[in-house]
Order: sequence, then C-alpha cells, then structure tokens
Amino acid sequence: MAIPPDPHYIPAFSIEDVLLDKDTGAPLTGGVVTFYRDSQRLQLKPVYQISGTSPNYTFVQLPNPMILSSIGTFQDALENPVIPYFFPYDAALNVDLYYITVESSGGVAQFVRQAQPYIPGGGSGEVTPGTITNEISNPQFAEVLFDTTVPSYTFNFNAVTDEEVEIAPNWLIKVTAPAAGTVTVSQIAPLGTLNLPTNPGTLLQINSSGITSLQLIQRIVGSPNLWGNGYISGGFMAKVYGGTSADLSLFYSQSNGVIVNKLIRTATLPGTGEYKYYPGGSPFIDLSTSTENFPDAYIDIFFVLPLSTKVDITSVMVVGTGSTSIRDVGYDEESNYRQIDHLFHYYKPQLAYKPIPSYLVGWDFILNPAQATSRANYGPIATGANGGFYSWDQTIVFQTVDNSIVVEDEAAGNGAIVLGMALAGQGAIMQYLPSRIARNILSQRFCVNMKAAYTATAPASVTITMWYTANGSVPTLPSTFFTGLDADGVPTGITAGWHEVPRDSLGRIKYFPNGGYIDNFQEIGWDLDDPATALTANFFAIVVGSSAMPINATLGFKSISLQGGDIPTIPAPQTQSEVLQDCQFYYQKSFVWDVAPAVGVGGNKGESFGVQYAGAGVGSIGPLIRFATPMRKSPDPTTGVVLYNPINANNQIYTAGAGDWTNSLPNTVNANGFITTGTTNGGSVILQTCVVNWTADARIGIV
Repeated sequence: MAIPPDPHYIPAFSIEDVLLDKDTGAPLTGGVVTFYRDSQRLQLKPVYQISGTSPNYTFVQLPNPMILSSIGTFQDALENPVIPYFFPYDAALNVDLYYITVESSGGVAQFVRQAQPYIPGGGSGEVTPGTITNEISNPQFAEVLFDTTVPSYTFNFNAVTDEEVEIAPNWLIKVTAPAAGTVTVSQIAPLGTLNLPTNPGTLLQINSSGITSLQLIQRIVGSPNLWGNGYISGGFMAKVYGGTSADLSLFYSQSNGVIVNKLIRTATLPGTGEYKYYPGGSPFIDLSTSTENFPDAYIDIFFVLPLSTKVDITSVMVVGTGSTSIRDVGYDEESNYRQIDHLFHYYKPQLAYKPIPSYLVGWDFILNPAQATSRANYGPIATGANGGFYSWDQTIVFQTVDNSIVVEDEAAGNGAIVLGMALAGQGAIMQYLPSRIARNILSQRFCVNMKAAYTATAPASVTITMWYTANGSVPTLPSTFFTGLDADGVPTGITAGWHEVPRDSLGRIKYFPNGGYIDNFQEIGWDLDDPATALTANFFAIVVGSSAMPINATLGFKSISLQGGDIPTIPAPQTQSEVLQDCQFYYQKSFVWDVAPAVGVGGNKGESFGVQYAGAGVGSIGPLIRFATPMRKSPDPTTGVVLYNPINANNQIYTAGAGDWTNSLPNTVNANGFITTGTTNGGSVILQTCVVNWTADARIGIV
C-alpha cells in the first residue's frame, strides 16, 4: 500500500501500553489478549501490525490470541514489540467492531472491552467513500422486459390475487385486482439538463387502475437471512404526478419466518411533482427464524405503491451497515453499463439454457440412433471383469463386474440412456474423439453440462474426468485405456501415454445423483494450458464413472455436452438425421436406423440392391455400397465390414426368387464405401436383382 497507509486500519493502543494485573498491579506477564467480532463474540477477528518502509506500507496479520511480554506489553510471534492495528470492517467495508478479552497467564479474567474502536462519524451518517455497496441490482431500471419502442406498455389483470409478473430483470410487480385492472409501465430516459438527484440514466414510470394492491419487488434469491442481526439503510428517488401528494414505502421481508414487512423508508411525495432522493432510516434486522435455505430461500425488498397514481421511481438502494446504525446513506451512483454488468447473475442461467454445439457425438441421448444395438435393452455383455463394450453410438460402457450392466432406454420414454445393474458393481460411460477434435478441445478451456443425471433404487456418485494421449492408437475393445475404477469412479491402471486434463485448481468433480432429475449440472475449468502438447494429441476421452451400485440399481443421463469456454449449456438442437450423420462418421449400416443388425430381418429394412451381371454358379460383383458420409478411416475389410442376408439366416448375398450366393465378401473397402463379391446361386440368371444388408465399423478402439 502506498502512503498514506490504508485509513481503515486503526492503531489499537498507544506507542507502548503496559497491561497490569488487576489484583497485584504488576505487569501482566504472559497475559492473553483475544480479539473477537463484537457482533459474534465467539468468532475471532484478526488484528494486524504495520510493515514495510515508506512509501510502501502493508499490514500483516498478528497471532490471535496475543501473548503479552514479560513486562506486560504487546509482542509479535518473534517477541518483538508491536502495536496492534484494528480493521473494524467486514469484507464489504461495513462497520464490524471488536470485542476484546484480557486474561492472566493462568486464565484469570482481567477486563473486557466492547464496541472497539471508536470510529469518528461512524454513527452520524458520514460514510467513508467506498465503504458501502448497493445490493439492489438494476436499481435504475436500465434493463426492462417490456416493449420500450412505444410510449407505454399495459399489463391487464382480471380477478387475480397476488399475481406476480416480471417487468424487468430482478423486478416483479405483485398485483391484486377484484375484477378488470391494469398496470401501465414506461422506461423514461431523462435529459441531462434536468440535473436530477442521483443522475439516473433511466427511470421506471408506473401507474394502475382497478387495482386494490400493487407492489414493486426485488427478490434476492438464495439468501434466507441477508443483513440479519444487523442494520440496513437505503433510499430511492421518486416523484408523483397529478398534483396530489402520495405515500411511497420501501420494506424488507424474508420468505420464511417472522421477519416480514420491515419498514426501511416511508416518503410522502409532494403534489408539486419535483424529483427528490429519499435516503432511508436504519432499521435493525433481527435474527432469522427462517427454516429455508439456498436456493429456495429469498428476501424481498419491495415498494408498496400508491394506487391509481402515476409514479416515477429510480435509484433504489439498500445497504447493510453491520452492527452500526447509519442513516441517510447517499446513493451509490453508477453508469447504466455498470448496472447491466451487475446483471450477470440474471442472464447467466439464460445463457446456460441457450445451447451451443457440443464436441461429443450422440450424447444428446434422446436423439442417439443406437445403430449397432437399437435402443431396446442391450446386455448384459460378457467382457470379463473391468472390460468395455460399445452400446449406443459413440458410447462405450465400462463394467467392473462381468455381465453386470444392461443398457436401456428410459422406461418413461423420455430418451435417457440408463445403465441397469444386473449384478452389483461399478459402471462408466466414455467416448473417444480423434485427433482433429482432440487438439481443438485441448487448445482452449472447456466445460461440461450434464443434464438430468439420476439414480434409482440406490444413490450413487459419478465423477467426470478428461484424458488425452499422443499414442498412435487406443487399446482394442473390450479393454480400454484404463483397467478399473476407484471408489469415486475415477479410472485406475491407466495405459502408458494417457494423461488427465487438469481442471484449474478445482480438482475433480464428484456429483451425487439423488434419485430424481437434476436439470443441469454444470462445471467449468478444464484447461491443459499447454498449446504445444495439445497439438500432439491423437485421441481424447471423457469418462463418467460411478461409485458402487447394488443389483437392480440404475444410473441414467439425458445428455452430456462438452463445449469450449466457461459457459456450459445443453447440446445445441439437432435433427435426428444430423445426429445420425455425425454417428455415421464412425459406424454405418444399411438397416433402417432403429433396426438392430441381424440376418433374416426381412425385406424393406434398408437393404442395398444390385444387379447380377454374371450367370449362375460363377463369381460375380454384387451390390455396390457408397457410404452416406465418408468415415473417419477405412473399416477393416475382414472384421470391420459384415454382410447380412435380409431373408435367410446367413451372411450371404440374396438373389430374389433364386436363393443365396456363396463366398459373399466385402471387397475394395475404403472410407467412402466398398463393393461386394460372391458366387451366384445356381438357379440365378444375369440381371437378376441381388440384395444384402451390411454394417461398416470405424469406431475408435475397433480400428
């Protein structure tokens, strides 16, 4: 700190005070001096010593309690003489005084001091600039939610009781109307030449008709006892129209308990119609009796408005002044820009619901085509203990116990992927992404939104971790790049070359589904912060692992999305065909998207057609396959492409009316498609139609 030292630090004693034993009058050798908050006398409050040299002074925290020297004077931890300094404020620079106890080294009480130190002007209404902060957001109605392109906007009501309507960010009107009634609002932008008190950029004009009760409310959500056991002060600027004076009152209420309708300020607005700022009184807010907590609890700061009277209101301010009563606090002026800046808490949830594309493929599970398995129950699958298998598209399921997990569509038909525990154990879902996407993700900060994760039968926790590798390939399934899960669902036994992406200093996320839906679980902060390493990554993986779950337990997810930056959102909307195309980059089939690959599924299920160009019983080219979208790489011609007879129970090309070919194989396989070949049926002829179903697999961990 530069000279002068911060004036909020006040020396507690003179140059060298000597504390004496109250019984003997001798120096209080080894005495114990303890400093507490005056408003909470069991909570320690720090004291400081000044340090440094001119012109750069700082304040360093002292031990608390302090042990006096052999001659009863104050000393630091190194037994150097010292003058303690008070900091009689809280973090918001509201007055927060000290309560001090002094005891002998044997614990005999000597004396106490309360309400220390004396602050000049602290109770007279003189407030040090910067020691108050207005807790009212949007105090001058810089942002409103009604149409401002017209002179005024009218809300209509009919036989309502305490109906609440949001008219501006963080501002509601509460209306009671026995029959038809109206509330008319306008946002007024005064000219600078008016030189209004508090210099507002905007005002709210409000009028009513046919209304029996009208309140203007700022609801501060999540605070059950804001300013409780302390003083508040506040004020507002207003004027009334019509030539008749009217009363305007500002109150404080808690959502639960006995603290309701605590008056902050009542003003009589003169009929002469001039603008005036009305600073508040200084009511004391008692200890709360609210039984609610975050996020359900709230407090209301609200006006009771005069009825059938046009009123302008702006520059609303409420501040906490701690244990000190401070009246007539002046308005804390801010620009409209700063007022809008302070509305991030209002717009952030809206941004979180404004979806942006996710790097993950097919993890908006209601749209997942599950090409290889269909969305019907799939499993349990034999992988061996600690093995993995592909279930739905781009979704690998890992199980710690063999044959333990069944992959299900949510019973309610709402589209979640559900892991059902056929045997007790742990599970995880994971997804690999290839190099181009991996490098894009790792070259920036990124975040995750997990929508409607839930458990049934038994609660469980899940932990989200991110991984990358410069290895040229990943282990072939059913094994993965890890061999187990710890108790929280974090991968263990990591394959050499794989590394976890750090999440700032926040550590891993452990989330507890509670048996019901959680709308959105949002976390930020993953950042490799190493551009050179990011550009060497060949694969990326996200793993969502569970703690132990008993038999018949389930774990479900609506969607999981991964985006760049620090605003997690649900996945951007896609059509089914768009999601299908994304998934086909890794896996394709001829079957209609909701038909699981199998032989003998019957005709008109998406089979591919060709024309036999050779005679009976000879080698021939069958259907020519062109992929709907190029795949990430060429499927393996031996294991990555499989042919299915649509009519009979074999893997041969079928000739309509003549029977099956033999020796049917995919040939000349590449990322764009392949041809089929085989030996024609002995009863077939040239130009006869031949058909086949097929799958092509280029999923990571398969090839």
